[in-house]
Amino acid sequence: MKTNLFVRLGAAKAAMSALFLFLMSSMSSAQITKYYANAQTSQVYGVCIGCGVVNPLNAIGPNENDYSVLQVSVGLLARTEQTLIFPNSTYTNKLVIGIGSNGTPLNAQVLGGVSIETFNGDVSNNDYQNLTNKILKLGDTDPSKGEIELTMNIPYDRIKINVNAGLLSLGGELRVYYGYQYRDPFISMKVASQNGQVTLDKSLPAEGSEVTLVNTSGKEVFRTKLQSNTFETNQPRGVYIMTLQTKKGEIYSQKIMIK
Repeated sequence: MKTNLFVRLGAAKAAMSALFLFLMSSMSSAQITKYYANAQTSQVYGVCIGCGVVNPLNAIGPNENDYSVLQVSVGLLARTEQTLIFPNSTYTNKLVIGIGSNGTPLNAQVLGGVSIETFNGDVSNNDYQNLTNKILKLGDTDPSKGEIELTMNIPYDRIKINVNAGLLSLGGELRVYYGYQYRDPFISMKVASQNGQVTLDKSLPAEGSEVTLVNTSGKEVFRTKLQSNTFETNQPRGVYIMTLQTKKGEIYSQKIMIK
């Protein structure tokens, strides 16, 4: 009898652990909805013969295999610019631009003459930056392709891609394959934990939201309505899945460590 009880308890614990792992797997592989750029503009600054954007419309829409080409003449004081325009300005928090070369392996040094800047309408977000390894993800199989990936916490509906003729080391051209934005719920929540107390990022609408914690056995162990962005969990140290649902019905979920 006792042996059977232990077997049943062990099976139940294994099942709950499997449920937790399934939850984690589902979170990490959750489907995203891509909102592709649906319009574009291009412009050349300075005096430059041979500068411009070839096939500019190839950079917009869901086809991730064709591309526009931003051309410059190496050594001249000129730059070519293409702006990708997106359908959403506030809902998304991730921005991805697919780029490439005509065969040269990409890295931050090679792309030193490429800069980006986001806008909301005609108003700059004051985030002008050159490409660095921090925001550049190289292709797994083709080193001449990569992605610019930005986490956005302010409204935006377009990004300007600038190629400086005097600095570009890609033989005078940059390919832009696609641009899309999406909402990633797992990066939207900044959480700090100390002595069992959890503090949420102040940008979250915490007051009136409901928060739950699920432990590594897949069991919900905590649920409360928040009055502020800080709350006590009274839970043992360890890893939990925290889910927050705002008064507007927005849901954020993230793995946290309670210390």
